[in-house]
Amino acid sequence: MRLYKLEKIKEKLNARNLMILGEPNVFYFTGYRGAGGLLDCDGNKVLLAPLLERNRALKVKGIDVKLYYPFKIDDEVIEGNLTTAMKQICKPSPNDQVLVDVGYVPTEIYIQLNSIYNIKNITQEILETRAIKDDQEIEMIKLAQRATAEAMKKAGSSLDKDMTEIELAGLIDMTMRREGAEDYAFPSITAFGENAAEPHHIPTMRSLKSGDTVVVDIGAKYQGYSFDSTRTFLYNCSEKAKKVYETVLEAQLEAIDTVREGVEASTVDKVARSRIERAGYGKYFVHSTGHGVGIEVHENPTISMRSKDLLKEGMVITVEPGIYIENELGVRIEDTLIVRKGKPEVLETVYKAI
Repeated sequence: MRLYKLEKIKEKLNARNLMILGEPNVFYFTGYRGAGGLLDCDGNKVLLAPLLERNRALKVKGIDVKLYYPFKIDDEVIEGNLTTAMKQICKPSPNDQVLVDVGYVPTEIYIQLNSIYNIKNITQEILETRAIKDDQEIEMIKLAQRATAEAMKKAGSSLDKDMTEIELAGLIDMTMRREGAEDYAFPSITAFGENAAEPHHIPTMRSLKSGDTVVVDIGAKYQGYSFDSTRTFLYNCSEKAKKVYETVLEAQLEAIDTVREGVEASTVDKVARSRIERAGYGKYFVHSTGHGVGIEVHENPTISMRSKDLLKEGMVITVEPGIYIENELGVRIEDTLIVRKGKPEVLETVYKAI
């Protein structure tokens, strides 16, 4: 439970009323995973949940729980939807601001809330708060790492002629589950040969062939927290593929070496991108170098050319340069790491080498 962090946001913005929507944010502050919302109005903190989530919501301790349902069913249950429940509980004076994480509010609900309250958007404050992980969060991320590592090892050792991308993805997902993962953090990416030139390739029935680069981008989800790792395996590949791999690996290692508290996130991207450009592959590096990881697999900070973020101790980020040559091959190497004051803590899955 991290409700005390809401008080810091209210104090900073001199406000008395705050609304949190979006399952990732509600989970972050309360530990509750499900539909609903969180209110902190005039010091009265309430977790709102639909009646169908009653049993799960009531497991959350240290906060008042109110339930809602479309029809009159019980005096203890608010009749109506989430917006109805919010209006009933949060009744600020007309001039009072209501802090809302607008980025996580569905459009229909936002329109209703904006017609009632004097809203101030605090999405950026929420994202910045979530970006720095506490010890409990890091423990969950490391448990997700372990499940991911076992799946990556299984992938690397199972590559065989005529195996399909879908078959490999299924093997990976099953392995993560067997290792305790509740789910995957995102649909597993397995891409062979020319398909590896698509950074977000969806697995197909394409079979593995000699000479393929094999991109495996996977991540387990453990008790609400995500992990992200990519390895490229070379299956009897050409010298050109080996050269591309070595370039990406060098770019990644050089970028990781720059990661520490106080460094601009854009600097990490610049280091990786410069190495790939010097090798003549600059136009084939078509995405940012990384992103934050936590409850969601893509969080703050952004590790890109235009990022204004500053790295801080406790942030969990990825470093994942890649080269993608259309109709031919793709290589991406990604690690998740914890930002420290000095050298970062790299959460590897399998060894990176040709």
